[in-house]
Amino acid sequence: MRRILPVLFFSALFLGACVPTVTLLGHVTQPAPTAEFIATPPPATVTRIPAPTALPDLGIRPDALTGVEVLAWDGWDGSSSRLFQQMAAEFTLSNKWGIKVSVVSQRNLVLLAGQVDKAMLTEQQPDIVVALPEQILAWQDNVVDLSPYTVQPDIGIDPGAMNGAFWEQSHTNGKRYGLPAARSARFLFYNTSFAQDLGFNAAPGNLDQFREQACKANAFWKQDADLTNDGFGGLALDVSANWQTPFSWLAAAGAQVFVDGEFRFNTPENVAVLDFVSKLRADGCAWPSSSSSNYDHFAARRALFITGSLGEMAAQKQAFVAAASADQWTVLPFPGAQPTIVAYGPDYAVLKSGSARQLAAWLFIRWMLEPQNQLSWSRQTGLFPVTASAVKLLQADGVANPQLAAALTLIPDASLYPQTPLWRVADGPLADGFMAYFYSFPNGTLEGVLTSLDATVKELTK
Repeated sequence: MRRILPVLFFSALFLGACVPTVTLLGHVTQPAPTAEFIATPPPATVTRIPAPTALPDLGIRPDALTGVEVLAWDGWDGSSSRLFQQMAAEFTLSNKWGIKVSVVSQRNLVLLAGQVDKAMLTEQQPDIVVALPEQILAWQDNVVDLSPYTVQPDIGIDPGAMNGAFWEQSHTNGKRYGLPAARSARFLFYNTSFAQDLGFNAAPGNLDQFREQACKANAFWKQDADLTNDGFGGLALDVSANWQTPFSWLAAAGAQVFVDGEFRFNTPENVAVLDFVSKLRADGCAWPSSSSSNYDHFAARRALFITGSLGEMAAQKQAFVAAASADQWTVLPFPGAQPTIVAYGPDYAVLKSGSARQLAAWLFIRWMLEPQNQLSWSRQTGLFPVTASAVKLLQADGVANPQLAAALTLIPDASLYPQTPLWRVADGPLADGFMAYFYSFPNGTLEGVLTSLDATVKELTK
């Protein structure tokens, strides 16, 4: 559940040695040289071979782990939690080291964080947590640096096997506090059939093109005599608060919200980016929806663009079926100077205990990240695989799922969000402030909203 801002916050708004080589010549008889011409032979050249770097000592060998039990706490919900328990049971039955893994679901990531806070440094603490990177960074003093484990022969992980932004979110200050468990992202959903009927044969590649297409979609709905539909077309604004949409607009423009260890929302760059969306709203090219979702609007061409996540693709497909629409659609990155998607999702982390349990925990995590296990996980949850090899395997599914195929091509463009435990405080105000501003338009100003965000986050992070 998201932190709920105080009512006063909303009212205030609007009123990231070798032997030298010897060449043998044929024998030639020469007169003996005089002393004057006897030269001192040059010294031999020595090539020094550097000693191999010693591997970090983990304190125990994997073959000494028979019977070691580890406990994993996760913040998955529903079917994802059941799948995680099923896979942990499979590892317990099949792993060659005799490791046993048990799982306790904390039902969601907020409850998980609270339970970990309570159990930390007690006999009840888990060995593995599946939590958000910002949560893990808040516990970093008690979290194992996994860097020594990643470089071990046979049981390590090649960094090149991971997708960049997925790999880096919990890697900070030279330490690896977590490894990605799963990732989603926020996209623009784009109705390509509607766009073609409007005269556009290519998706918008920059902000100007995005505006052109959004405004033409709005103009389409103004052609008939029905005044009640004149607000449709263009971009349908989010119906529920989330930080991923506003942060994606900012990230695509190269703007920053976390600088020198502090959050700074009210900057000229940030104002300029969000003002683009604000002007879309003012000109009718972006509109607020009163529905519980935008799936039906998108399927009915009342919106050329909406925003959505990986997990929402299935519902959107169903909406097209319900509308008996044969329209084609795809997913796009947010446009800007560096079009991007912002990747987010939980990581695996290992809490400090002892060498045996820590290594056993690592081996389970590594097993979860094997390509076939990642493929199975992604197919059943709808989330991105986190390893490049698993992404390659999943590409075969794109033949029957063009939206997934398009999403997979965007993984190299994925961006990080601020690598700080304070993000779990700042993301809520960003989500709610953005939502409140665009749904109370034209009341308030962007500068006012962002100033209030700065003040609120500063107060919450004291």
